[in-house]
Amino acid sequence: MLERITKDTFDEIYPIFEEAFPVEELREKERQKALLDRPQYQLYGIRNEWGILQGAMAMWDFKDFIYIEHFAIKPAYRNGGFGGKKLKEIMAWAGRPVVLEVEVPKDEMTKRRIGFYERHGFFFNDYPYLQPPMRMGQKMLPLRFMTMPEKISKDVYERYKRMIHRIVYNFEEE
Repeated sequence: MLERITKDTFDEIYPIFEEAFPVEELREKERQKALLDRPQYQLYGIRNEWGILQGAMAMWDFKDFIYIEHFAIKPAYRNGGFGGKKLKEIMAWAGRPVVLEVEVPKDEMTKRRIGFYERHGFFFNDYPYLQPPMRMGQKMLPLRFMTMPEKISKDVYERYKRMIHRIVYNFEEE
């Protein structure tokens, strides 16, 4: 079950992201928490049928697509189908295209992560993408988009990229 997270319950969720993501892919705790004031930002705890917190998802709800910023399952609950099941529920609930960012496939772990998303209906889009810095002093991070229900055209990619950069990262292209 997805549980909407508020500022009161945020501290239970953030450690899941800290464990799952490299520091360059995660905002500082207080900056991440402040996003809960933004109307398009939604944060969810992912619980099993007994109410045990097993993961978390941060997403941005745009008019014509959903952008999943973070999706993480606690290590103890990985490889049992739980993450895939929850991802399918999220995609069915979204009712419109879903976009997420993945690392450029360079090693076994990044290839496995991409494979996980492909097995659950996402398509890898090999357009060069640079994620604006999540923290002060960091450089742009080379990533790629994965999308569902299909690959996207270059024009759609550019539109999604501009919207994500402007609204999520407060970054305007030159």
